[in-house]
Amino acid sequence: MIYQRHRIDTGIYAIGDLLATVAAFFAAWYLRFGIQIVPAPEIPHLGRYLQLMPVIVILWPIVFYFHGLYQLRRGRSRIDEAVTVVIAVVLGTILLAFFILFFRPTVPRPDGTLEVFTFSRAFLVLFALLDVALVVVTRNFVRKGLRRARLRSEKLQRILVLGAGALGKEVTKKLLDHHELGLQVVGFLDDDPGKTGGEFYGVPVLGPLDRVAELIAEKNIDQVYIALPLEAHKKMLRILQSVGRECVEIRLVPDVLQYATLKATLEDLDGTPVINLSQVPLQGWSSLGKRVMDISVASTAMLVLLPAFPIVALALWMEDHGPLFYRQERMGLDGRPFMMIKFRSMRV
Repeated sequence: MIYQRHRIDTGIYAIGDLLATVAAFFAAWYLRFGIQIVPAPEIPHLGRYLQLMPVIVILWPIVFYFHGLYQLRRGRSRIDEAVTVVIAVVLGTILLAFFILFFRPTVPRPDGTLEVFTFSRAFLVLFALLDVALVVVTRNFVRKGLRRARLRSEKLQRILVLGAGALGKEVTKKLLDHHELGLQVVGFLDDDPGKTGGEFYGVPVLGPLDRVAELIAEKNIDQVYIALPLEAHKKMLRILQSVGRECVEIRLVPDVLQYATLKATLEDLDGTPVINLSQVPLQGWSSLGKRVMDISVASTAMLVLLPAFPIVALALWMEDHGPLFYRQERMGLDGRPFMMIKFRSMRV
């Protein structure tokens, strides 16, 4: 349920980000060439700059995605999100500049020939600054709008969590992190008498597990989350039998917290849940996207830092007349070794 709604929210955030970016593009052009906050030697036609728009529309969502801006993150502050937006926009702008340098867009001359069109660096800086501001503001409006819309259109879903152990607490914390979904955790049930009457995250422990049917009717429960440890298998069966006739949604949370350090993932094998304890980090499109990002960023960094390389080499040679580079074998994809070369940082 959370992830179904999250996919909808992700689409809304992505559309909002694109609209903010397009608005920043036109605002930057107007500030640079309209009112000219920085004097411009000439005023180019807007159509020339619109050549960049398809690149931006494709590149920005990819960069934002790989920076986690469309992932479900609990506990991330607004400041953390703003910093991530800054990093993503700066990287996107660098990649856009690399695209301009590499492909060198052309425009027709009056005599019919083509000339390379030079884009304003001041425009790119203004675009990046405005994009950060507009994306951050837009995301705040989207977040508030989604929360208000859900709270108005849906009654609160009242939830009862069975199990006040580590798993039940973790589930409750994650549910409480999503007020925008209209969820209300009414209480816990647990067979440990020492927990009855206590609270976790402000949610009371209402009694033992055998009260589940009684409390579903008494508290008008809509959803029951069974968050019991693996050894409580018999209790789970008894609970399912006791609430089978109740008009509530029942969700079973598998006890995989003990595998969390192994970065386990849950997969579906033709309807059978399978816990994957070890997997190759990047495959398929994710691997291709990472490869494209690595090459783009490395190439851009090489171009930017290239003028400094002779200076660094000269400084190293003047210090002790030793070798300029240090070679070291590293392990790459599929365990294949490769030779890394870098400027020497140790004395000979």
